[in-house]
Amino acid sequence: MARDAAEEGVIDPNHTVESDIVLVRLYGALKRLVWPEERRPANTNQGLRVWESITIETARAALPDEVTSDTGLFIHQTGCTLATGPGEYCQALFRLADEPFYYAPLGRWFNELPSQRAQDKPTAA
Repeated sequence: MARDAAEEGVIDPNHTVESDIVLVRLYGALKRLVWPEERRPANTNQGLRVWESITIETARAALPDEVTSDTGLFIHQTGCTLATGPGEYCQALFRLADEPFYYAPLGRWFNELPSQRAQDKPTAA
C-alpha cells in the first residue's frame, strides 16, 4: 500500500516521516471506498479521485500539530470535514445526516505510532 501511495504522490518516498504512516492508512481506506451508485472496477488503478486528494491534504495539514486523540475526518463524496471536538463532531453529523460518509479516526491512528506509544509508557524511577 505504501508503494501505491508513493506512486500517487501521497507520500514522498525519498523523504518520509513517521506521520506518513497515518497518511498511508488513510490512503488505503479511501482506495477501498465506493459510494452508492458509483461504478468503480476493482481491478483497475484509476488514480486519486478529487475527494480523496482533498481528504489526504486535509489530513496532511493537520498532522501532527492539530491532531488530538479525538481528531477524526468525516469523509463524504465531495471532500471531508476535520473534527477535533464535540461541537465539530455534532456539526459534521448534522450536515451529513442524509448522505453516506466514512469516519477516519486520525487521532487514534496517530496515537498508535511508535513515537506516541513511547510517550505513554511510564518511566521507571
